[in-house]
Amino acid sequence: MKRALLVLLILAAAATFTFAQVQKISWQVWVTPNLTREFYDGIVSAFQAKNPNIQVTIIEANANVTPKADDFFKTRLAAGDVPDVVSNLTIPFFADAGLLWQIPANDPDLKAVPNLQAAAYKGKLYGFNSSVQPQGLMFYNKKLFAQVGITSVPKTWAEFDADCAKLQAAGITPILAGGQWVAGYNFTIFTSPEIYHNDLNWYGDRWAGKVHFTDANYVEAANWFKSLVDKGYFNPGALSIDYSSLQDHFLQGEEAIYPMGSWFTAAEASAQKDFDVGVFFSPTKDGKPHLLQSLSYGTTPAIYAKSKYPDAAWKLVKFAIMDSNFGAKFIQADGLYSALKPPLTYPMSPLQNALGSLIQTPATTSALYNLKVGDMPPDGITDIYDKVGQAILAGGVTDVKPLMQQLDDFWNQAKHP
Repeated sequence: MKRALLVLLILAAAATFTFAQVQKISWQVWVTPNLTREFYDGIVSAFQAKNPNIQVTIIEANANVTPKADDFFKTRLAAGDVPDVVSNLTIPFFADAGLLWQIPANDPDLKAVPNLQAAAYKGKLYGFNSSVQPQGLMFYNKKLFAQVGITSVPKTWAEFDADCAKLQAAGITPILAGGQWVAGYNFTIFTSPEIYHNDLNWYGDRWAGKVHFTDANYVEAANWFKSLVDKGYFNPGALSIDYSSLQDHFLQGEEAIYPMGSWFTAAEASAQKDFDVGVFFSPTKDGKPHLLQSLSYGTTPAIYAKSKYPDAAWKLVKFAIMDSNFGAKFIQADGLYSALKPPLTYPMSPLQNALGSLIQTPATTSALYNLKVGDMPPDGITDIYDKVGQAILAGGVTDVKPLMQQLDDFWNQAKHP
């Protein structure tokens, strides 16, 4: 009797131990037209097969429904239901609030990350630079360009304006734009290269009060963007088109130029169409090419500081980003370029190869929008950029200075991250 009881106790203890080893974590993913829910499900299935004691629940944040990942995180934080792994956050804001887990910089796996400390914030790591994402690009329909006799891509504002006029005269809508965050993003695509290629520390200088959005050069760039709108170069009703519909518009051959980031190349690679797509940099006043890009934007998730199982969450982050199979699929799905050594590789389309060659050429490179340009901008700056972009794209703006003043006013009231 005693022996049987002992056996039962041992079995019960073993079952309890096994149960205790199952670590349940949640992953807030960022769903886009390219990074689908099915894509993330595939990563989780493969991860759990290799880590049977870790169970992952996906929490979906859709870019078309919730444009700001920061807002999604804040909502879950207020509800007391925060995912263990979170994607697309503004790191400084949440790191300062003590909400992010510091990743172990001495992890042997991170030896594959060149210049690891480049991603540090106040000396601490909350993510790492695993990939490069070119942004602020002008994708163009080669068939429509050839149709109106455009034989070389524009580099200057004047050349861009002249090419748009040719397209418009032929009954072709020159530029495709959209509403919501796309309007603010487009505003920065068209204005930032001219400003930042002359000052790669512009956000840092803005904090120091050395430069302003109302300075003559930024006002000039904003007026150039406004002039494109005033001349009718953008698609009518642009603000009514959401992001998820934009690439379909372009891939159907409805517009000649689509300003967007490298993630579009993933959709283009699998699209059925009767024309080829090319790419060029957003023009500058003097024609000097400037590459807008980010490191690891949308790829390296962060970990919630109060996660019950941060080590399990860290395993998931590394698997999703660094695994030779699924890490490569991650950058392929979003049109990224590996920054690891050795780099993760995937079969590239002609457009992706062309972009890969193009990004080697500019003398200057910076980020844009809400990303680091010498320093991080204040949290919430995207909302103001979006308002400015939407106002200009809506038409009827007679003076851009009050709009630019909104950006300065917001910055003046913000706290340095």
